[in-house]
Amino acid sequence: MTPFDKAFEDVKLLVKKFESNYQHYMSATYSESEARQDFIDDFFMALGWDVTHRYQTNPYEQEVKIERSQKQQNESARKRADYAFFLAPNFKDEVFFVEAKKPSVLIQNNPQHYFQTMRYGWNAGCPVSVLTDFEELVIIDCRSKPDIKYALNGKHKSYRYTDYTNKEKFAEIYWLFGREAVANKSIQKYAESLPKAKGKATQKALFKGGYQAIDDSFLEYIDGIRENLAKAFKKNDANLNSEQLTEAVQRTVDRLVFIRFLEDKFIEAEQHVNNWRGWKDFVADCRKLDAKYNGVVFKKHFIDEQNFAGAEENLFVDICQDISGLNTPYDFNYIPIHILGSIYERFLGKVVVATDKRVHIDEKPEVRKAGGVYYTPKYIVDYIVENTVGKQIAGKTPKEIAQLHFADIACGSGSFLIGVYDCLLEYHLKYYLDKLQGKTEIDKRSEDYGNIEYADKQWRLTLKLKQDILLNNIYGVDIDAQAVEVTQLSLFLKMLEDESLSSTQTRQGSVFSKVLPDLTKNIVCGNSLIGFDIMQMNGGLFDHDELKKLNPMDYNAMFPSIMRNGGFDAVVGNPPYGAVYETLQKEYFISHFKTVEGRYDNFELFIENGMRLLIKDGLLGFIIPSPFLTNLYSRKLRQHLVNNNSLKEVVSFSMPVFADPTVHTCIIIASRKKEDKGKITIKNQIDSIEKLNLNYSFQISQNEVRNNTNSVIDVFVNPTAKKLIDKLSSKSQSLGEICFVRQCIKTGDDNSLVKSSDSKLPETWKQSL
Repeated sequence: MTPFDKAFEDVKLLVKKFESNYQHYMSATYSESEARQDFIDDFFMALGWDVTHRYQTNPYEQEVKIERSQKQQNESARKRADYAFFLAPNFKDEVFFVEAKKPSVLIQNNPQHYFQTMRYGWNAGCPVSVLTDFEELVIIDCRSKPDIKYALNGKHKSYRYTDYTNKEKFAEIYWLFGREAVANKSIQKYAESLPKAKGKATQKALFKGGYQAIDDSFLEYIDGIRENLAKAFKKNDANLNSEQLTEAVQRTVDRLVFIRFLEDKFIEAEQHVNNWRGWKDFVADCRKLDAKYNGVVFKKHFIDEQNFAGAEENLFVDICQDISGLNTPYDFNYIPIHILGSIYERFLGKVVVATDKRVHIDEKPEVRKAGGVYYTPKYIVDYIVENTVGKQIAGKTPKEIAQLHFADIACGSGSFLIGVYDCLLEYHLKYYLDKLQGKTEIDKRSEDYGNIEYADKQWRLTLKLKQDILLNNIYGVDIDAQAVEVTQLSLFLKMLEDESLSSTQTRQGSVFSKVLPDLTKNIVCGNSLIGFDIMQMNGGLFDHDELKKLNPMDYNAMFPSIMRNGGFDAVVGNPPYGAVYETLQKEYFISHFKTVEGRYDNFELFIENGMRLLIKDGLLGFIIPSPFLTNLYSRKLRQHLVNNNSLKEVVSFSMPVFADPTVHTCIIIASRKKEDKGKITIKNQIDSIEKLNLNYSFQISQNEVRNNTNSVIDVFVNPTAKKLIDKLSSKSQSLGEICFVRQCIKTGDDNSLVKSSDSKLPETWKQSL
């Protein structure tokens, strides 16, 4: 009997059981929890999922997470999804949800139930999910921003329990939501077959031919909040300038997001945002929360002195009601932290511009020049972190790791630092689980006591240890003060991701009463490339605005103990590129950087400085423009890396990683330690960009790069092919001896400039031969 046939027979028995006592199961006294236990659990077990964890006994490696206890007092309050389904080895990103109801509720015509299911799926990035009471099963399209008014339009297919005995109809369910099918990407394929978005996927009404992802939607939403708040602040205080307005709006939005996160995670016992009836309520609540949480988010700020009234106050209350209402589409329990980071990365690319008469939002000049903000995809972050931080912590104890330091010197919204923190948290948890070997208690005399605790039938790292990891291991620098604030916020959200009201209250009641650690010495605002010695140039004549723009920084002063001990153990990130510098800065770079040559790019300066900041065997991992590998102007930097340090790995992408198709990138992993005989691993021709599946890999020696003309790193010619080319070159006539070859135009988007073979050639075209 095939797995499908076995599942079909098992489900037919469930249907028979349901029919045998139909009136009882359809009665109002028959509860949702009973329906789950009697039917829904077994239904999805028949589809191949280990719902009851009979085989997947490790609570950290279970593909089905079940919400058994509801945390709300009434049916209208927010709650978590009843079932969340994952695929090993990724136990963080849901593939679909199932929302369960008792059979008597008649789910087909209840928009609230549809909306609830859609909200789980949309916020987590799942294209479809399931609403069921066993008597009925509805496949819900979760690609569009949930709207209670159109929620019933989210139904894609529906089945009654009698359909489960129809082999063809049951097969539709089985080959979409069965464990084997989902592992073979059934849900992705199904979603791809659904109607595609049109234009910019702006949603006028649900499922009118378009959809909008959570990151695009929430960015658009907080952009609107920003503009409205900026106008309200300006009307309330006409003396606020553009910089102050940008900062005021940033802090207000940060507080709103953070508090909504605490509410949806059940870290706060009560709702805050929905209960505010004025600006003073907001300020008073923030003061109370500051006493508990500390951190930059609630730190006293000039916005606390504002005194909104009238229309401006009503506007603020409307914003609070909208973002926290029962029918808000945003569920911060399910929005992944890295998605919030991607939203904030783009949010930081805009500033408030104020004149005497108007306020508007505009892109920063450097962002406009670059054509937008390009957030580093999570799989790229994970790969770089795994091959730098992961290498440095491998085999070490928590005590040893506490002495290590990892940095992103252009941290932006903190995506790489979130990746580093996540890597460290996972490593520590696995270390302790391996050591405890199934125990449910820890000896109070153990050195591990206080680092891990047993709660809700599983071990978890204590909040104190997660604070310590942040303070001991995570460091960041950015020239933008708003970016520094957002990075701290992102790290705080990550730290609290799996916490609860009880764990934060326990922490608050301990000797160290603050829930959030002080990261002001870890995540700092400054210029990663320019030190205070620039003030010795230009005769020392700098006015306040010039210095503020330069924002020079001294690493020795900012991170004294780290620099005294040799530097950071790893530097990771996506350094900026394409910046235009003024003459004075160019002169500074020429005198302070060994590899500056010709039309250098600022990402090259970040590479050289990043290597300088490492301990003697520290690792650097960056994603950078791929012309670095062959560009003449990067020659000195390539030579510097292979002569004084060592390149460990180059990952070259065969397709663009970022939204801009003209930006081609590569990953480099380098060590400060010089290895004359070391090998460089070249990974090329990626066939599945999101998983970094590499089907073309080879090694070349450091000497090969060191000795070839211009130290070019050729990712296309492996050693075997090179031997053949050398042999042909020694015995054949070169093309240059036969004809003249000229490359006229080379861009990142050749297809828009090259004519097809059947196109009429322009009269000016001349054959080069």
